[in-house]
Amino acid sequence: MTDLPTAGDSGWSDPDTLGAIPPVVAVTYCGHCGKSANKGNHVLCHEELAAHAPTFCTTCRRTLTVTTEGTTWTAVCKKHGETSGIVQEA
Repeated sequence: MTDLPTAGDSGWSDPDTLGAIPPVVAVTYCGHCGKSANKGNHVLCHEELAAHAPTFCTTCRRTLTVTTEGTTWTAVCKKHGETSGIVQEA
């Protein structure tokens, strides 16, 4: 258990932290399936991402606009901009 406040703790009133912003846990998403990267087994997703461009933004889970030229790809998120990479040849 942790003694840090959560979103459900409306009665949090420790005078040392009153008004302080509680820590935020960063959530990242799988670029292939869009589910939380911290939960579940993404071994098949990693294999798929090695062979194909990502489908989802790993920061916000939005669907990416992907263009492919040969073995290189460029993916654009409306919120987070452009990323690029190389697809491994089989």
